[in-house]
Amino acid sequence: MRIRVGIASAIIAAACGGSSGPTSSGSTNNPPPSGATVETVSMTDFAFTPASPTIKAGTVVKWVNNGKTAHTATSDGSAFDSGTLAAPGTTMDPYGGTTTTPGGSFSMTFATPGTYAYHCTFHGTLNNMKGTITVSQ
Repeated sequence: MRIRVGIASAIIAAACGGSSGPTSSGSTNNPPPSGATVETVSMTDFAFTPASPTIKAGTVVKWVNNGKTAHTATSDGSAFDSGTLAAPGTTMDPYGGTTTTPGGSFSMTFATPGTYAYHCTFHGTLNNMKGTITVSQ
């Protein structure tokens, strides 16, 4: 019984914890909020472009995989992690045609000024698969 109460208390405390840092709306093909200022970072040929944008607080950064392999956008700390963003693909449909699917995307709203370093978990050792988001007021 004590273990259950302890676990329940930990879950409630975690759920109530607040943060004024970046907030995410993640995984694949997720649209940013309507009317938001959006800075798009493309993942193509093992590079983030632009890798290190400077944005104003409240701006949404949207990473889009336009390359030929899966990537992630993962903070060097614990601020955000996109998970695996699939590459665009072409598949055969049952009627003999093809369907092109867009690459995965991940959106993050940066509310707090600061510098947020990030990398691709799979290719982070490559110089072009690292970057920073600099947030000004």
